[in-house]
Amino acid sequence: MSDSQVQLKINMLRSGFEQSQDQALTVSLPAGKHLALSGRSGSGKSSLLQVLAGLQPASSGHFLWQGQEISPGNLRWWRQQFCYLPQAPVMGGESVGDALRLPWTLKAVKSDMPDDKRCVDVLLSLEITHGLEKAVSALSGGEKQRVAVARALLMDRPIWLLDEPTSALDSASRDKVMAQLALQPLTCVSVSHDPHWLASAEYQIELGVSHE
Repeated sequence: MSDSQVQLKINMLRSGFEQSQDQALTVSLPAGKHLALSGRSGSGKSSLLQVLAGLQPASSGHFLWQGQEISPGNLRWWRQQFCYLPQAPVMGGESVGDALRLPWTLKAVKSDMPDDKRCVDVLLSLEITHGLEKAVSALSGGEKQRVAVARALLMDRPIWLLDEPTSALDSASRDKVMAQLALQPLTCVSVSHDPHWLASAEYQIELGVSHE
């Protein structure tokens, strides 16, 4: 694979929370492909995702996006490239509409704020029929996960970092989310224990297991 085909290149990356001192993540991910990380609890999956999201420093190694090595100097630019969806969704508003528009309210997104129709259309694509005025406090855990996915779709960024994105979803909701993501030209890195989610990824790495 030529370097021009690689959008995300990870080289010997460690968070410092791995079970083995010899464990490090190395992978070259082409544009529009999905890397899924699995492994038993405590193997360092979520910590690596937080390193990629710039939420904690790497203990060793580095990674590049579109040929640029990510460092403190370009962290602001890097954060404009991805959506990070933690396992416990952050709503950040009292209503569904407020939650969907949070990145624009915080001026974290430079594009125009989505109008009501666009917000409702994205919700319906994930089979969320609540109105934008629906209180976030009345949503189930699975609905909150899908609202977080809807918000990421509205943000329209090229890379997604997802931590256990189907943990609160039933099989029908999970399949709907997977179908919507498959329609997007996204480069994804996810952490999951869900065998169906893992099977949908072009690249799979089980942490804590030797791949030699």
